[in-house]
Amino acid sequence: MLLASGTRSGGMKFLIKDLSRMTNFSPARIRKWQERYRVFEPTQGNNGYWYYTNDDYRVLRALQQRLASGEKLQQVMALGRQALLQTPIDEDLTEAQWSMIQLVKDRRFSSARAMLEKERKQLLYGQWIRRVVQPACVTVGLAWEKNLLTVSEEHEFSRWLMAYLLESQETRASEEEATWLVASMPGDEHELGALMHFCLLRSRGRSARFVGMLPEDELLKDLRDRAYHTVSISVVMPVTQKKLDSLRKSMQQVAPMTRLLFGGYGLKEARLKARQKVAGLAEEKVG
Repeated sequence: MLLASGTRSGGMKFLIKDLSRMTNFSPARIRKWQERYRVFEPTQGNNGYWYYTNDDYRVLRALQQRLASGEKLQQVMALGRQALLQTPIDEDLTEAQWSMIQLVKDRRFSSARAMLEKERKQLLYGQWIRRVVQPACVTVGLAWEKNLLTVSEEHEFSRWLMAYLLESQETRASEEEATWLVASMPGDEHELGALMHFCLLRSRGRSARFVGMLPEDELLKDLRDRAYHTVSISVVMPVTQKKLDSLRKSMQQVAPMTRLLFGGYGLKEARLKARQKVAGLAEEKVG
């Protein structure tokens, strides 16, 4: 995604070590640029530390992109802060996304809950999951990919959100009589996608059971012991088509009458790679 953006006030607060981690520029280099060119606007906190904003981060990313494209440092710095803020950057975020990331970074989950609850009152439960909760998860995942959040911060958010979603269910049918199983791909500990699917099924009155990520042998045992009519497997991390086919075959062997559904980002990646491989083989034959 490549979007141009204007300046924004407030927002995130980063230490210089955070900016260094996110851009791979050393703290010494960032300080040197600030002393010489004054393109950043950090403010000093009561604790004596200097804090940089998301605008400062955008300036640094604009510098990084321009230098990587071959522009000279003096030429880039001559543009000034405002021009650099207008430079499109590939992970530009909206003000709402920056706010969500800051809440996660500060571990202010009560505020995050209040924000989600406010939206929930205006939407049907299923709409709320799709339009509010899912985009929030995507934002946090993107922030982690771009080093705006650490692994521990992303994991803490995931644990909190899972507990919150389980509490948020509007229907609480008995899982002992469930006919629809929702699980994550064995070995894939990213369970939020599966949980959101489970919550949507429950909101539609489906008798579903959520187990998260189970080792393959435990998943197969559960299929063997219970009479599910449908099983949904959430695939978040990229996985090979061979591994997907192997799991599907094993599940069909223990539960031949059960409908098997696979979905998620990892599945899309597997299918894309499979198509690329087929296209590559076709080109080799033509050549």
